[in-house]
Amino acid sequence: MNGGARRVEGFCARAGMEEDSPLRLALLTVMEAAETASEAARGGARGLTPEGEAELVRRVAEAAGLATRREAARIVRRSGFATGALLAAAGLLLAGAGYGVGRWDGARQGAAAVEGAAFLAQVAALNDARAMAEECRRTRRREKQGIACDLPPVWIGR
Repeated sequence: MNGGARRVEGFCARAGMEEDSPLRLALLTVMEAAETASEAARGGARGLTPEGEAELVRRVAEAAGLATRREAARIVRRSGFATGALLAAAGLLLAGAGYGVGRWDGARQGAAAVEGAAFLAQVAALNDARAMAEECRRTRRREKQGIACDLPPVWIGR
């Protein structure tokens, strides 16, 4: 491993990349290829002219940049998909919780309605309906677009 590859390895380690991360492997491979091409160009390998050497280094650098951008875009897409899936799961969880709370609250309010009806039935059973109706007819009066009356004391429990 040459100096540039060691630096890339150090950057990846400080960034917290795992050893088998595809991006880390791509960065190291590209850096090693660029260093090899650069050494070959400096040494005049295979009879390259100075212009050819410069072109080779430029092409390797472009390939390295392209490979890095492609790998980064793949990771971003995968990350975006994972985030979307996580948000969809959270939405489904919240919808299920809302449904459950609604069912529970509806059952609770239904019980309160039954309790109210039972109370009115108890009032009717404990009191004389004819006596209450007679008292209401005797004391009725017009009040705010309707007819009101006074009731005698009503039993709600014994």
